[in-house]
Amino acid sequence: MPRKPAFTPKSRAVPGRHTSRVSADGQPLLEFVTNSLKLTPDPEQAKLLRLDPRRCILNCTRQWGKSTVTAAKAVHKACTEPGSLTVALSPSARQSGEFVLKARNFLNTLGIVTKSDGHNEISIALPNGSRIVGLPSSEDKIRGFSAVSLMLIDEAARVDDTLYTSVRPMLATSDGQLWLLSTPNGRAGFFYREWISASSQWTRFEIPAEKCPRISPSFLDEERLSHPRDTFLREYCCQFLDAEGAVFPYSLLESTLCDADPLPIDPGNIQPRIVPPTDAHLRTLFEAKARACGVTPPPPPDYFIGVDVGQSRDYSAIAIVERATVISGPQDRITYEWPKTTLRTLRFLHRVPLGTSFAGIAALVAAITRHPAIQGGSNRLIVDGTGVGRPVVEQIRSHHPDPILHTVIITSGSNETRTGDTHGIPRKTLLGLLELSLQNSAFKISRGLPLANALLEELNNLQRDPDNPYNDELRPVRPSIHDDLVFATALAYWRGSWKY
Repeated sequence: MPRKPAFTPKSRAVPGRHTSRVSADGQPLLEFVTNSLKLTPDPEQAKLLRLDPRRCILNCTRQWGKSTVTAAKAVHKACTEPGSLTVALSPSARQSGEFVLKARNFLNTLGIVTKSDGHNEISIALPNGSRIVGLPSSEDKIRGFSAVSLMLIDEAARVDDTLYTSVRPMLATSDGQLWLLSTPNGRAGFFYREWISASSQWTRFEIPAEKCPRISPSFLDEERLSHPRDTFLREYCCQFLDAEGAVFPYSLLESTLCDADPLPIDPGNIQPRIVPPTDAHLRTLFEAKARACGVTPPPPPDYFIGVDVGQSRDYSAIAIVERATVISGPQDRITYEWPKTTLRTLRFLHRVPLGTSFAGIAALVAAITRHPAIQGGSNRLIVDGTGVGRPVVEQIRSHHPDPILHTVIITSGSNETRTGDTHGIPRKTLLGLLELSLQNSAFKISRGLPLANALLEELNNLQRDPDNPYNDELRPVRPSIHDDLVFATALAYWRGSWKY
């Protein structure tokens, strides 16, 4: 933030739960910045400083000045709340160092002598006992902090979810403030989820480059021609787009959602007294006409239960894909036949709580296979037997589940193998089959599933190597995002894609 007006943007501010924070000496943040630091904020900066929200998200273009604004905020916190701790988390040590340098320069302007806190390499200690600490986004270096008064996460869209989960408890005892600042980086991660959430606790600011006077229209025109469209929209227009090379773009994923109700299976109570019909979404007008004409109705749906077995820190997941034959159009006037098609729909999705024993997972899976909601057709159970999945498969067998049990060993090769009911399936085959089904609209997902959005995020997180078009392996953009729902669904769909 310069010492003369440099910004005149009008941002989109979404008010959340906030209060204007007043310092110990009665000087609010905005007054401190203008009078003590001798800075002249533009109207939108002034709005942010005046609100001084408890929870804030800044979705800004590059070069908007968010680092300067937040450095001034950190200095205000340190000067006006003796003994306070401000932590600035950035993706790299260099970025954290630049932030702390800005804060130190502000303190020099105030004539305050600072030094290192003696414990952290990138830090400032004030005579009043306050500290400002800059940290890289490395989990082993952020542990141990507590009672944080102000947490600033710079480039938050590029910080892993696991780190965000680790730092949130640091605000618990102090009721500290939390500000997230970043340009977008795809439709995944905590920055995106907090931005689109319905929570009223966040105050949200969106400031694209066209509303930043420091960025000229001619420069924007040059950048628009020099970069791919999606890159320009992310960096300068504050738009959340799919990651580069995403195999499952959100436009595709959202088109797969359908209105079929989730199966009435409650993993906490899998033996309900009354089970409502589960095929109501299949009863089309044409089927009603067919029944009225005495035509034999289609057979009951088949259900394919996919189980992805996780390890101690990874979820186990259960997915059920329904395969149903439905009448797809009016009766043919010449042959008098009713056209039929096969519809595959994901109607159940569940994550087993972490810490559940293998025996507990096996018992739950076996009980689900006997649930009355999925009886009547020819069902199949498909379990990931790779690694830790082997003992789970044996445990499930001991429960004698109703459907035929297929064990799948997920491999890194290219060829499928089979020995009895044990299959060796390449990872890329499972994911490739799912990709093809979504692109061909051959597979639908019940939008009512509580974990539907989590599945879409996992799918959107998969990409091919953009620098190697000949490599068809799908890899996660963010390793911190789980893939258990994807593989449980892929296993179920793989078996449901068979013709028998």
